Amino acid sequence: MRNLIGTRRILPAVIAVGALLVIAAVAVPLLATHRGHTGATAVSPSPTPSTSPVPGPTGAVSLVQGARLADGIEVGYPHTIVGAVSAAAQYLDAVASTLDPDYAASLGRMAGDPAVPALPGNLAASVTKLRAALQLPADGPVPAPAAFVTTAQMYQLRATSADNATVLLLTSNTFINTHGGTAGTVGVYPVRMHWTGGDWHLAGIGTGVDYSALAATPDTQTAVNQGWQALIAATGSAP
Repeated sequence: MRNLIGTRRILPAVIAVGALLVIAAVAVPLLATHRGHTGATAVSPSPTPSTSPVPGPTGAVSLVQGARLADGIEVGYPHTIVGAVSAAAQYLDAVASTLDPDYAASLGRMAGDPAVPALPGNLAASVTKLRAALQLPADGPVPAPAAFVTTAQMYQLRATSADNATVLLLTSNTFINTHGGTAGTVGVYPVRMHWTGGDWHLAGIGTGVDYSALAATPDTQTAVNQGWQALIAATGSAP
């Protein structure tokens, strides 16, 4: 396999590959699924969700932990906007850091909105496309030490209500190729969250709006000028 990072011409290519994931999260219909019901999908009745706007935090947010672990991620977040931001950061870091399509689908089933039955398959397909873009085998184990790691660093809010929130997350992304070379880029992910079944669930990644102009290096004045606010990591882990 060709070394993706071994020459001076390669770093822009790797950054472009990182941008592919950003594009997938922002604009590609693969991830921008729409909430809806199908005749074959039974969804338990729930109270009518609130759509009235509610104020959210305007500064740095201290992320809160989920109440428990499920399939390697924290779930069980408080019914607050901070809870929505915390869940969005947790779910995105997990979904956008795996190169295993089956695990991505499992995360979609665990954390996804039950009203979006296509989400697990869409997440799996996105990971398959990412593997191809990174010149990794389409299926099977990822050759060591290749990895793609995404970490949410800052946030903005859009369209918040008691039961719905669009959380923009500014991330750092690191790709390690099969030869151990590394490259980094940043991403902007609009994460749509929905409160249902007593927890915040992932309704989709992407809104049809292009937020790429907000990309900036996290934790810099440029990012702050773009409206980004810091995320303060939670300490410890869920029970």
